[in-house]
Amino acid sequence: MMEALSSDLIYQAVKILGAQPDADDAVEAQVRALVGDDLTVRRLADVIPEAFGLVLASHLPDAENMTLPDTFRAQDEDGDWGAFPMRREPIFVVALDIAQHTFHNGPRALMKNLADRSSLLSAISKALNAGGSLDGTTLGPPSFFGLPAALYRPVASPDTP
Repeated sequence: MMEALSSDLIYQAVKILGAQPDADDAVEAQVRALVGDDLTVRRLADVIPEAFGLVLASHLPDAENMTLPDTFRAQDEDGDWGAFPMRREPIFVVALDIAQHTFHNGPRALMKNLADRSSLLSAISKALNAGGSLDGTTLGPPSFFGLPAALYRPVASPDTP
């Protein structure tokens, strides 16, 4: 069962995770103190940077001709990967709003620190550093290795046969 988190709590996690360039054990301990359980810490630490990376990617030169992902991938207990709409992860929805606001209003260090941890932005950087162009490219969805796919599957109601 996915723990529901308030927008304020997610914003507090954004500030903790983005306070410095690298997330270390001390940062993770601060987030754990905020939410209490390991799975929620993992969700916050994995999802928030991807939301910031996606916002930054959407504002890069040539981004208007780049297809950005609207799904993410998570692994089930058998090791198979499934794709899920980003809106299925409530942290992503809230973090995307915070990232949009931060991109336009600052602080820039918060935006940079979080976006720099994004696998999406890392893939873009590798392509650009190899001499590629973003024009016409499709960016694949992020994969969340520590988050079980079962978390995002719809729960069957007791009335369903």
